[in-house]
Amino acid sequence: MNNWREWASVEFMTDLEGHLDDLARVVHECYLADQIAAGVAMGAKPTMVAWDALTADVQEANRAQVADISAKLDSLGYTVAPADAAGGAGAAFSEAEVEQLSVREHQRWVAQRTAAGWTYSPVRDDAARHHPCLVPWADLAEVEKDKDRATVRRIPPLLAAVGLQMVRPRKGKGGRGRTLR
Repeated sequence: MNNWREWASVEFMTDLEGHLDDLARVVHECYLADQIAAGVAMGAKPTMVAWDALTADVQEANRAQVADISAKLDSLGYTVAPADAAGGAGAAFSEAEVEQLSVREHQRWVAQRTAAGWTYSPVRDDAARHHPCLVPWADLAEVEKDKDRATVRRIPPLLAAVGLQMVRPRKGKGGRGRTLR
């Protein structure tokens, strides 16, 4: 491999695949913490349970969220490097980037849920696979948008959990860098 960007791309995918379940569990634990902080009790709804008690469908949704990290980063021109390769703490998202990626995350979630057989309903019914958030971003309640924003803001700590960081390649040094797919 000719440069660290190529190495990081391959290494990131290897690390991501090797840690997919671990990172998906962390995503779920963060969801639980957010919901508990909002006053939702464990067991109050089907997703308010430990990872091992989740349905396979919900576990797969968490894995899909983690698997999409590279596409999100690539869409903004970021790449991934070992935590010490770029020196320092790595890049951070601007608020505009958080918003852009939040819209993208919601669109990804809607597509993933729809492909899994879910449909829109004003009342959530997990057994019937109905969900009130299967709407365009513009129609989504602000509290639901905040969940997508929190998901995006957690990307750098998730990468750090496996010894990686996001970096934006310097302009004039090879453009956007290699795609992370």
